Amino acid sequence: MSYATNVIIIAVDTLRADHLGCYGYPRNTSPNIDQFAEDGVKFTRCFTPSPLTTPAFASMLSSLPPYKHGAKRNGMSVFDRVKILPQYLRKHGYYSGAFISNWTLKKDLTLLNRGFDTYTEVFNKRRWFGMVSAEGDAKKVNEVALRWIYNNSKRKFFIWIHYTDPHDPYVYHKEFDNGYKEVIPEAYPEGSDFKKIRKYDTEIGYTDQYIGELIKRIKELNLYDDSLIIFMADHGESFGEHDYYGHGRRLYNSGLHVPLIVKLPGNINDHTVIERNVSILDIAPTILSQLEIPVPEDMVGDNLFNPKIDKRVLYFETYKGAVHQDRGKKFHLKVEPVRYGLLKDNMKMIYDNGFESYNIQKDWFESTNVYKNPNGESAVLSDLLNEFIAKVKEFIEYSKKYFKQKSDLTEEDIEKLKSLGYIKK
Repeated sequence: MSYATNVIIIAVDTLRADHLGCYGYPRNTSPNIDQFAEDGVKFTRCFTPSPLTTPAFASMLSSLPPYKHGAKRNGMSVFDRVKILPQYLRKHGYYSGAFISNWTLKKDLTLLNRGFDTYTEVFNKRRWFGMVSAEGDAKKVNEVALRWIYNNSKRKFFIWIHYTDPHDPYVYHKEFDNGYKEVIPEAYPEGSDFKKIRKYDTEIGYTDQYIGELIKRIKELNLYDDSLIIFMADHGESFGEHDYYGHGRRLYNSGLHVPLIVKLPGNINDHTVIERNVSILDIAPTILSQLEIPVPEDMVGDNLFNPKIDKRVLYFETYKGAVHQDRGKKFHLKVEPVRYGLLKDNMKMIYDNGFESYNIQKDWFESTNVYKNPNGESAVLSDLLNEFIAKVKEFIEYSKKYFKQKSDLTEEDIEKLKSLGYIKK
């Protein structure tokens, strides 16, 4: 059955799955998200292909890894050739709106506004010593997003609502400092900074309150039951584990593991938990599949409900380079990978000037490197990762040539660029 249904993506920036109650967290950070999870399908092992905002959300919308869509760091845009979800939905009568609350998703930086009828940048919150309004508060995001939903409630619509409150610098919300005494230090990885975690958890509670209000209003408009609603995050956050704070450079689970909850139209398959390895690359293909819209061949993700993806290998990448005002050719050429990773079943491998390997079933926080060089499964995984590294480097090398004038390209360059998808055949 094809549902003429609305599609709603609720996304929270910098949200670790393991800091939500429905994912087993002992603190009461997320009562509204937990309640929503009861109506849907919860994926316990969802990962982002890159732990940074622009690359991750570009992957969510395009179902392409960062090295293919081009937005490898914040401040970089997707390639001109890349099509994203609202462009496909528009062809099937969907009216689309996005409400983003982090400056890294600005349309003139990312070009992720393509296909959206409305792309609203909600920036009412100051950062960088209070000088720049570069974020949106959850309350303001709700205000503008709910107005749009109300005005378009009679249409067939797609909306992406993005909250950024748990992002550093964390604001302490005393009213959401629940259950702090229940925190057991041994349940956290070695090196965790509990002062930062305490503030971060209250930010989750603050955001959860407004997500609850959003869902309540959607229900009052009689849009909830028949809508396809996806709750997700772009990446996680590190609090000192592996001697690292923040996100964007490392490929440990603290930065890669994200929540993913899918409420299907009619609330079918509610109270369901799926433990297979999945990716936010799978979100766009899943939406199209649920709407019975053909999934483009160049999307690398798959329908989350396709059992054949159980044995799939997931790959990860992260890059050096900071945001530059000059985002043209020179900046693009500076952006090179620094770390690569993969996940196959329970085995995780990272390449960072050498191989690391972890059994995340036994060692979720990746405290014990079990890599043996070269021996058995380690050799198989390292071969797979080396193949991925070679593929990424080849693609990036030719993507640099994509920025050249056509007259500078050889016939061989042109044919290679065509084969990689940069130039239309």
